[in-house]
Amino acid sequence: MRKVYEDQDMTMVGYYQSLLEEEGVKTMVKNEYAALATGEIPFTQVYPELWVSDDADYERSVELIRSLRDGNVVEEEVRRPISYKRSAGMQLVLWLGTLLIILMLLYAASSIIQALL
Repeated sequence: MRKVYEDQDMTMVGYYQSLLEEEGVKTMVKNEYAALATGEIPFTQVYPELWVSDDADYERSVELIRSLRDGNVVEEEVRRPISYKRSAGMQLVLWLGTLLIILMLLYAASSIIQALL
């Protein structure tokens, strides 16, 4: 077993664990709940750690994590169902909707003020 990653943020450790296991790498997390002992133990010793079970997977795992952290991996499976480019018509609808919400809030506020007077 070899340690491939550690971070104070358990969500990042879990994220990389999921990605490695998706690639067929068996992993385990150490210190998952050790943060509860912070104060008794120095905080740097309770960071969650991601370990690979098979030493043969170490290099590939480290390289995959490094490439993800550096942003060098192109995720081909991510597909956006809608284009995020806004047309002029869509921009107008968004502005009108925002304006309508503001007017409704102002009307509600004025009604409350009149009721209090």
